[in-house]
Amino acid sequence: MPEPTAPVHRSAQRFEAVLAARGLAGRVVELPESTRTAAEAARAVGCDLRQIVKSLVFRGGTSGRPILLLVSGGHQVDESWVVRYVGEPLRRADPEFVRGTTGYAIGGVPPLGHAEPIPTYVDYDLLELPEVWAAAGHPHAVCRLTSGELLDLAGGRPIPVVSLPEPGPGRWVTFDCFGTLVDWKEGFARVVRRLGLARTPDEEVGLFERYLAAEKVEEAGPYRPYRDVLVRALRTAAVAVRELSEREAGELPESVPDWPAFADVPESLGALRAGGSRVALLSNIDRDLLERTVSNQRIPVDLLVTAEEVRSYKPAPPHWARFLKKTGAAIETVVHVSASVEYDLRTAAAMGFPTLYVARYGPPSNPGPVRRSVPGLGDLARVVASAP
Repeated sequence: MPEPTAPVHRSAQRFEAVLAARGLAGRVVELPESTRTAAEAARAVGCDLRQIVKSLVFRGGTSGRPILLLVSGGHQVDESWVVRYVGEPLRRADPEFVRGTTGYAIGGVPPLGHAEPIPTYVDYDLLELPEVWAAAGHPHAVCRLTSGELLDLAGGRPIPVVSLPEPGPGRWVTFDCFGTLVDWKEGFARVVRRLGLARTPDEEVGLFERYLAAEKVEEAGPYRPYRDVLVRALRTAAVAVRELSEREAGELPESVPDWPAFADVPESLGALRAGGSRVALLSNIDRDLLERTVSNQRIPVDLLVTAEEVRSYKPAPPHWARFLKKTGAAIETVVHVSASVEYDLRTAAAMGFPTLYVARYGPPSNPGPVRRSVPGLGDLARVVASAP
């Protein structure tokens, strides 16, 4: 991948200043080759065509307003399909209209920082990828963004730009698993006690907090299986007590399927499905570990989306994007349920999902997007039925 360089072209400098104001200085790369088309950009950057963000400006066929679609380089927009999301037919915008409304020429239109506010829509395929490349103000300039940064910066509505299967009957309810349905603190504590790493509850808490910090570091790097994340993070957290062998640390991932489900889970999820809803788990874990957990803890479920499948860890958007592509469900009809604001609810809310916070371990330290909260899942079917 090319290294960031100080922009030379004035329009790229202007966009670099926009990114810097959002805390993302030094992201713009200027290249000798043109990046005007998606194929040119992919060749110049050395990435997959899907990772290129095409900024396509349309003119509303009824309103005449500008409409910006941020589209994966591998897609051609199905305009007849997209009408259902934008609410009016789309007309291709001419170069003068594009420059006048965005402040940039075709081939260099970035995903934000335009001359006027523009309704923006983001292709699911872009949110399914850990990293993307977008135009940076000039046909020779690009910038690297994570899919989460693209979602946050563009402030757009996620949509499919090509047709998806019809979602079928019943409302989907998506869940985080560990911490929401399964008591991962107790599961972790059992391993810690067995390995003799903590003698008191306070020591268990301290070790767990060190583990969480180490896990974040591991998940922020290049994707590796969650088994490896668990082992490496535990060894890092335990070093203040003693050095763990690979075999000892390996007890943590092997114990996962035996971590206990909260007592209200089987009955509440069963009632939810009996009432016609469908259940999906979106989890930062390897598929076989999740399948064994679901089986051992008798968790009724219809669909699994794992970090292993999307090769990314929440809070990045790929789990939700993959779920939407698999099911064809409309975002506003799905309720996402989690005990974590940081890992789940912030991203889900940013994408437009109705959300529900489960106070398994008390109120959230930073409420952020929490609009509805329940102490447990005992009355879940009624709560979901009353969701917007």
